[in-house]
Amino acid sequence: MSGKGKRNATRWSLDQLVGYECALAKDESEDWQSLKAQDAETHLEEGLLLSGDRRAIAAGWLKLRLEASPEIKLASDSVMQSLKAAGQLLGAGGLLLGLASATAALAYTGEAPINVSAFFSLFVLLQAVLAVVLLLVFAAPRSWRERLAFGPLFRATRWILESIFSKLQALSARFLSGQQRQDAAEWAGAARRSLALHGSVAKWLAFTKIQAAALCFNFGVLAALLVSVVFSDRAFGWQTTLETESESVGQLVEVVSLPWAWAYGEGEGYPSLQQIEGSRIVLKEGTRGLESVDLAAWWRFLALGVLSYGVLPRLIFYFLGKWQIRASLARYDFGNASAERLMQRLRPEGPRFDAERVEQGAEQIASGVGGVDLQATTRQRVLCLCSRELGESFDLEALRTRLAQRWGVRQESVEVKTYENGRIAAAAADLSEERQFVIVFESWMPPIREIERQVRELRAQMDERNLLKIVLLGIPDSAGEAISLRPEKQYAEAWHSFVQRLGDPYLILDNPAL
Repeated sequence: MSGKGKRNATRWSLDQLVGYECALAKDESEDWQSLKAQDAETHLEEGLLLSGDRRAIAAGWLKLRLEASPEIKLASDSVMQSLKAAGQLLGAGGLLLGLASATAALAYTGEAPINVSAFFSLFVLLQAVLAVVLLLVFAAPRSWRERLAFGPLFRATRWILESIFSKLQALSARFLSGQQRQDAAEWAGAARRSLALHGSVAKWLAFTKIQAAALCFNFGVLAALLVSVVFSDRAFGWQTTLETESESVGQLVEVVSLPWAWAYGEGEGYPSLQQIEGSRIVLKEGTRGLESVDLAAWWRFLALGVLSYGVLPRLIFYFLGKWQIRASLARYDFGNASAERLMQRLRPEGPRFDAERVEQGAEQIASGVGGVDLQATTRQRVLCLCSRELGESFDLEALRTRLAQRWGVRQESVEVKTYENGRIAAAAADLSEERQFVIVFESWMPPIREIERQVRELRAQMDERNLLKIVLLGIPDSAGEAISLRPEKQYAEAWHSFVQRLGDPYLILDNPAL
């Protein structure tokens, strides 16, 4: 894709991406001619348009688009404010949960000391284990990282949502009209398309929100512990049914205290062996023989443990999540169908689908008539797949000429191949050379489920980020016109809806008359 090598030249932020999607969503309902006229008024620099840097072109277009349409900026700001509010609610919930759970764990009636073992296991040891697991995840390769961090949870959530959607779709089919069912299918396709495009950003955004909530949880635990110690008299002790020696507990305490032992040593940052022995609770002996100084020696250890294994790791993971969001934004290649359509709109030399009148003849391609893009001649070859019945009804050589002129490539770069019995994937399976795939259909033939199956089979054997184009043939309406790439509006609308329902972000209807 054009501009892939320059993706780091123009950095995108999350609010830019949200604004970009809001702008494209608003343009979705506009016809092609209106969008061409609208983009012509943005006055993007010609040097920027010719640079091929899609990230920079999209950024420049978005800036001018937001200035010209304040309602898009308002919609983008509303989405960002909603995300911010969601984070604040999660943070407040985490803080309250931490306060409540720690307050319950620190309940003291004066009869029995607070169980250090339970508090330590829940608020320190468990968080230390989770921190180590997350560190291992971040140390893994990127493909493993997202699979380990989100794989099981993401698959389970997706399965639940798809099951719910299937049930709702079957239920709604009983009382919704045909148009309403089609609209619902398009909305579901849009959701799948957005998830495929922005799933990585969304997952890491959720990760940072969760880490922020966990950070607030630890602040709540720490606040409850400090308040209970400062404003009341608390006694802490440890107990176990196992035959555990105080020396073993002391060794464990020393290992846990390594992060802060250099600043707060034995007797300050963690209890000494004597204090550990003096705070052991034996139920049959009671607490009468225990010293208050030994029973109060544990709170600093617990507070520093929450700070070191709860607060600090959450801060680190929060910023690592922010870094992953920026990395996901940097990997967004602007090579999907929506970006491709935008580049077609902005390209000054790009022909208009519903107004192009190109004469037949391969000699015009060779002579340069039709605006051949010199950069495009070095791109990968294009393979156009069409049914055998269509190949018998139309002049495939004329089709190859028209498509070469349409895309601004040399005619020898375009290959037309036929398939039989709907076996599109089989016709492309034996090709080892990297190519761009295009499927040609008659626009007047409705996109039935069999066509959907064929498209999905071809996509399954391709890279999911390779652009797959659908080209519609129109009905020739002038004398001597062998091939028409101008489908009538009612046919194009049906195919546009079909593409929307599929929810494939890299599937593009190449010549809609909308």
